Amino acid sequence: MVRQLLLYLLAITTLASCNNKKSSCDYAYFGGEIINPNNNYLLFYDETESTIDTLFLDNENRFSYKVQSLNPGLHSFVHGSEYQVVVLEPNDSIMIRLNTYDFDESLVFTGRGAKKNNYLINLFVGLESEEKTMYALSKREPEVFLNKLDSLRKRRISSLNSFKEKLNYSPVFEKVARSSIDFYYNSHKELYPFRFYGRKKLINYKDLPDNFYSYRDSINYNDEQFKDYFPFYNFLIPHFDNLSLKEYYSKTGDSIHNRNSIMYNLTKLKLMDSLVESEVIKNNLLKYSTNNYLSNANSMEDCEIMYNSFIKKSTNQKHNDQISNLLETLRKIQPGNKIPEVELLNYRNKVENLTSKITKPTVVFFWTKAIQNHFINSHKKVEKLKAAYPEIEFISININSGSYPIWKRLLMQNNFPLENEYRFRNPDIAKKMLAIHYINKVMVVDKNKRIISSKTSLFSKDFKEVLNQFK
Repeated sequence: MVRQLLLYLLAITTLASCNNKKSSCDYAYFGGEIINPNNNYLLFYDETESTIDTLFLDNENRFSYKVQSLNPGLHSFVHGSEYQVVVLEPNDSIMIRLNTYDFDESLVFTGRGAKKNNYLINLFVGLESEEKTMYALSKREPEVFLNKLDSLRKRRISSLNSFKEKLNYSPVFEKVARSSIDFYYNSHKELYPFRFYGRKKLINYKDLPDNFYSYRDSINYNDEQFKDYFPFYNFLIPHFDNLSLKEYYSKTGDSIHNRNSIMYNLTKLKLMDSLVESEVIKNNLLKYSTNNYLSNANSMEDCEIMYNSFIKKSTNQKHNDQISNLLETLRKIQPGNKIPEVELLNYRNKVENLTSKITKPTVVFFWTKAIQNHFINSHKKVEKLKAAYPEIEFISININSGSYPIWKRLLMQNNFPLENEYRFRNPDIAKKMLAIHYINKVMVVDKNKRIISSKTSLFSKDFKEVLNQFK
């Protein structure tokens, strides 16, 4: 989802350098107002220079900052658990106004340079609104899907060209906008075979039109202008998923796609290592894929194999340490071990311990404000499960609410009971202790606080089988 893409964007690269010799070329202004702030500061990132500036709010929750030695292009700012991007170029003076209760929906840019940023926000919102359409199209025949997708893309490009010509915007802005469009539509082409054929059919690439993947000839795997740009990886990940599938079929002889196959995932790492020359991009891809596999795999033996393959290819020590720590955590939360002691905050904002809440078979599920659909759907699913399994307790934990009022307001707005609703006292520590790297994760624990399953999902077809053993 485009919203996820924006919320979980941690750092952005710059896209061009300044050639203007006037002094005004070297800086821009960035400021604004945050309504209902989660804390008294925000972080401003310039990843190219490896700098992070802390911008403090004044008594009226406003801030102002002069960006010295500006690297024209995309930058990011962070407040609480929320992330957003801004295009800054020489002579820009951009002001933002946002309400943390509706972070993305309320964000507005004003000032010199605001129109290009508002255009990008509207572009992302427009692309997000197409998600259901794209998924439905993926169930259509290849020719129908391709024609409709290309038509949607051309419409976006035409709109971009009209906007750019009217306001005479720079190549920096044009590259950001056009690339965002291309990454989005090409990612859906990469996802198409998985959606059209499903999990129980052999994907037959011969059924696809000859020009279906013609854009692959122009892919630049090593464009470090996008080394930290999440839409780039939103495209690359399904792209490598797709490339790996053919080799997986030939090696295994399987007639269906097993996304958790160790052979399939080792193939992905091998292709990333061979096709991507940029160390920073390669390392990011390797980390993401390995993290995703370890978080979902059921075999610790296979996890060890995947980890060893990753370590041989990754050159980023920080990534290596993170994956090593994840593997160690996964060993500790294997079935049969006791669930870790994690501090929670209840609906009265009082500290409690997770283990003290477990006195009978318990399902612990997680949610985040960033993914509203999952937040609502998971709670509705649990309401039904409570009726079917009265002998089981259900505990809901928000992993990064940001503030007590926002967390409580979200629950009350949706008429969800506050009992058994919690949030982490220290989200960073708790998420590491429980190895929470994807929001669908659910942990099932017996009355003795011993883990039955640490990698299931409320929406899994096999979930009820896990619960039935307690009947």
